[in-house]
Amino acid sequence: MHEVIDMFFKRVKEQNLELGKLMVEEEIIVNIVDSIVEDELQNANNYKFKETVKYKILVIRLKKIIVKALKFIIESLVYSDFSIEGTEIEFDKKGQYKPIEMVLEDGKRLEIVGKIDRIDIAKSEDGNYLRIIDYKSSAKNIDLNEVYAGLQIQLLTYLDAVCKEEDLLPAGVLYFGLIEQMIKVDKKITESEIENKLRENFKMKGLILADVKVIQMQDNNLANGGTSKLIPAGITSKGEINKRSTSGVESDEFKILQQYITKIIKDIAKEILRGRIDLKPY
Repeated sequence: MHEVIDMFFKRVKEQNLELGKLMVEEEIIVNIVDSIVEDELQNANNYKFKETVKYKILVIRLKKIIVKALKFIIESLVYSDFSIEGTEIEFDKKGQYKPIEMVLEDGKRLEIVGKIDRIDIAKSEDGNYLRIIDYKSSAKNIDLNEVYAGLQIQLLTYLDAVCKEEDLLPAGVLYFGLIEQMIKVDKKITESEIENKLRENFKMKGLILADVKVIQMQDNNLANGGTSKLIPAGITSKGEINKRSTSGVESDEFKILQQYITKIIKDIAKEILRGRIDLKPY
């Protein structure tokens, strides 16, 4: 699904469409998604999706999920200072960024290659901020216990690499769930209430910079005493970080995390070079 979303934003850019307009004219989103999916189905490898009723129904469901997800992705961009800098960003010899290189104590070098779904950048007087967005087809969040154990280091590794390469400040690493949303309702619920429940389910999860200014750059509608509908953050009535509703770390803590990630990767590399490749990651 994330490939369709990537192509969607490329077409939006090619057609010079305003995201604000797409928010109120869902039909444009539907038409673009329909066109992308149908083009993909023309591929000989995807012939089976046209052969049976079952697959035709799956295609219809897929289009609906993508359209619904895109509505909230667009909303998260319209109401923020961040804009998409790139999608399907590769760290490879032929990619937008070179492989991430590290040198071990014994002089041996290692290269890390990979791909991230999306990077966003916002400009401010303090500097330019970077956030990395990863699309997931399942519920996902950042667990610092798993980061510590070396099990969840991918997004933070890429964040560190891009920040150093482009001289950017870290704003966060976030997951956006591309899953079909099911909500329980009663007969009296309004369409507006259903929309709010869906918005809550599509809210991004992850780890952000615990800075009020940067948080409000990611959600322009977030005021004192409120909880963001877009990111895992909240602000108290006094204008301070609400620690109960915010999944964040301060600037110095982000630096410590970035340094720790480098250490973890080097430790993993040394274990591999010693021949330890058993399925016991921690």
